[in-house]
Amino acid sequence: MTRRALNARSARISRPVPFGRVAAVTLALLVIGSGVAPGQAQAQSVFNSGGLGLQTDPMDARARGVGGVGVGLSGWQMLMTDPAAAAGLRLPSISGTFQPSVTQVSGAPEAGGTRFPLVGTSYPFGRHVFTAQFGSLLDQEWAVTAERLVDLAAGPTPALDRYESQGGIGQARLGWATRIGEQLAVGVGVGSLVGSVERRFTRELESGAVEGGLENFRQVGEWRVSGATAIAGVNWFPSDLLHVGASLEWVGDMTLAPVRGTEGVDRSYSMPLTLRTGGTFTLAPDVRLVMGVSRADWSGVDGDLGGDAARDVVWGYGGGVEWARGTVRGRAFPLRMGYRVQELPFHVRGEAAEEKALSAGFGINLADAQDLPLARLDLSVERGSRDAGALSEEYWRTTVSLRLAGG
Repeated sequence: MTRRALNARSARISRPVPFGRVAAVTLALLVIGSGVAPGQAQAQSVFNSGGLGLQTDPMDARARGVGGVGVGLSGWQMLMTDPAAAAGLRLPSISGTFQPSVTQVSGAPEAGGTRFPLVGTSYPFGRHVFTAQFGSLLDQEWAVTAERLVDLAAGPTPALDRYESQGGIGQARLGWATRIGEQLAVGVGVGSLVGSVERRFTRELESGAVEGGLENFRQVGEWRVSGATAIAGVNWFPSDLLHVGASLEWVGDMTLAPVRGTEGVDRSYSMPLTLRTGGTFTLAPDVRLVMGVSRADWSGVDGDLGGDAARDVVWGYGGGVEWARGTVRGRAFPLRMGYRVQELPFHVRGEAAEEKALSAGFGINLADAQDLPLARLDLSVERGSRDAGALSEEYWRTTVSLRLAGG
């Protein structure tokens, strides 16, 4: 069946919204997401202040729903953690993911916000698929306040100090993927680090505490991020019951360059080589078991940060179950549940940190043609915690992904 005939038939079956119209809307989301950088919430987590920030993997709602496994999922999709997973996409597509969350540190009020961890587009050309994606990497949104007495000529004066960090580090990447026979798919991607970080220090003196009045003190610095990144991955299908994937991600030295009159010189930080592997095993016709593991060595950052700021090797483990029998008005409605444990790369207050999360979610094809989804929505909800010695926080995180495809 030709592509024109397939599109005509899909219009009769599900009456999808014209791809050109929805593409414009989703492209706007892509531009907005790339402009705001990976984090847009104020003080999302105190763990963001450790080292170079809180690691935020660029994964969609489906991957989150089965335990945060970023490689080896069944089917075809765009994932920055698994470049080979796009090899079977047969129609041009655009996808976007947004992620609202609410975090509460022990003894502190809740803080929340929304980030765009993954947006991208794909275009098949013959047996090849080309992709362009933007994803998150490190979140550096945090704020700390402290009350203190400042020694002035008039004597000790109450003051409120506020330290703020805004911004984050993401990655923009172009990719290519293809299938080799029926049992193998490969993919690669190259790109650069993007984003910026702004640090502010403000000191507010108690009103009327000093005769004649003193102006509050404020100091601001901003740094622009640069650096190269590349990834290679493979997906293997040894049987109808097993799907295995692996990827190796390299990030070169990350450079922070001062801008807008900020004093100082460029600083570079060694970034890790990250290995991810995972797979999906079909336990029954409608039940899939998903498992994965990741490994990254951050030991090279210690010298760059001038102390014992990073762990050597950090591991991540995740797994979950996907039940595909559910339906809503005749459409597939898979249900998912998972659990993930992720060691965080940077110490917080001198303590090693770890994140754990229980997740659940679902997916639904809003419009499709035969076996080709033209509009797909996935949603996951996570209940997680982060711990570093006596410091702990809990969070709720919702991830919503929308993928649109058409001729």
